[in-house]
Amino acid sequence: MLPDLAAFCAAYPEIEFDLDFSDRMVDVVEEGFDLVIRSGELVDSQLMARRLRPFRQVVCAAPDYFALRGMPVRPKDLEHHVCLRYRFPSSGKLQDWVLTQDAGGEEVRLPATFALNSIEGVLAAAIGGLGICYVPDFVAQEALHEQRLVTALDTYNVVQGTFWMLWPSSRHMLPKLRVLVDFLSRRENPG
Repeated sequence: MLPDLAAFCAAYPEIEFDLDFSDRMVDVVEEGFDLVIRSGELVDSQLMARRLRPFRQVVCAAPDYFALRGMPVRPKDLEHHVCLRYRFPSSGKLQDWVLTQDAGGEEVRLPATFALNSIEGVLAAAIGGLGICYVPDFVAQEALHEQRLVTALDTYNVVQGTFWMLWPSSRHMLPKLRVLVDFLSRRENPG
């Protein structure tokens, strides 16, 4: 998404940004945010939303990790691996790894072998060979392309999510915000 923001800044250099990159669940209205990008279910009726793009979770690890510990063939095999777990900063809960070969969704209950409260930390630990991670595809994209990570259990990985742009419905939408929302919508959903 940062390349899209760079393109927006080039097209609209007069618009200034104050970005807050955080894994925590912010209160958009109370904290005065003009726009947030969030995944998951939309439950706050005080917010307007526009779909940004879908994403898919991937299970991956460094090639050296799999060479040492073996490649998991089915989800149950993860019980014998170091699983790098993401801990949601807002709730303290560990993210479940939903792995199934159909849309029903079977959750694999894993021990908290190694828990981190940042997706970037989970990714760095996986690249460093500490274990297997379960992250959004776009987070691992570069490392997968460069073969610093390889995927596993691809046939079990059907869980998808959606990123949304959200803004307070109680405020008049500023023209510069409308331009940004429309621009990102076109870039992320070209069809």
